[in-house]
Amino acid sequence: MLQGDDYFKNIQTGLENAVKADGGTVVPVNSNNDPGTEAQSVQNLIQRKVDAILIQPVSADSSIATLKSIKDAGIPMICYGNCTGEALNPELVQGAAQSDNTALGTATGEVAAKYIKDNLGNKAVVGILNCDSAAETCKLRKAGFKKALEDAGVEADFAADQEGYLADKATPVATNMLSSNPNINVVWGSNEGGTVGLVTAVKQSGAKVAVFGTDISEQIAGFVKDGSLQATTGQDPQSTAAKAYEMAKKAIAGEMNDPVEELIPGITYSHEDLTTTEEYLNR
Repeated sequence: MLQGDDYFKNIQTGLENAVKADGGTVVPVNSNNDPGTEAQSVQNLIQRKVDAILIQPVSADSSIATLKSIKDAGIPMICYGNCTGEALNPELVQGAAQSDNTALGTATGEVAAKYIKDNLGNKAVVGILNCDSAAETCKLRKAGFKKALEDAGVEADFAADQEGYLADKATPVATNMLSSNPNINVVWGSNEGGTVGLVTAVKQSGAKVAVFGTDISEQIAGFVKDGSLQATTGQDPQSTAAKAYEMAKKAIAGEMNDPVEELIPGITYSHEDLTTTEEYLNR
């Protein structure tokens, strides 16, 4: 796993449930976004002679040597969650199950476009907290969000686009962004930490700013329910884990996964319709 947020906790839970049902065991490890930790963790798994490794690489570039070490050990490998570049190469991996990250941004962008049309005269000054340096897929989310506004004919002035993907660090970045750009009336966060940081900063500032985000957690669902977050689109970790395990079983059996890559749709949670939010909170 890449980090210890709700998404990865649900990936682990979903995988453990599926594997235990087949009488197997899951060995969870966390790279903490560090290539060195990732490499050492993989070596430990190779030494344990596991039957398959499911991995979200730290980076499309820095993780290549680690991915190749899995292949050289003859262990079937499935990429999940963030798979780009060599992590989609069928000569290296036996499968890839990941969210349709462009669609995650597009789905929230469509809700934001409607809000802007209905409440802001079809014009918005937008601020973004990105996670571009944390994961390649974050860039796809941002592209999807922007494209949705463009396709809807929204006149959007992107006044700020700053890094902020860990909640404690994202909050002061968002606070400074809002104070430096008082005309901002719409903000979007590209991951869980950025979304939490934006909601917190807007609440603290008292500014009249509509917040949109990405990812889902109990905290974020609470924000959607109370209206401090207009909408977010979360990944579906349970379905991702199930698909990755299904691919791993085929690879272990020597069967091909065709197609190699499976895109898992996200789930949108909107304050206008709390159905999915209530389902998430009552799960």
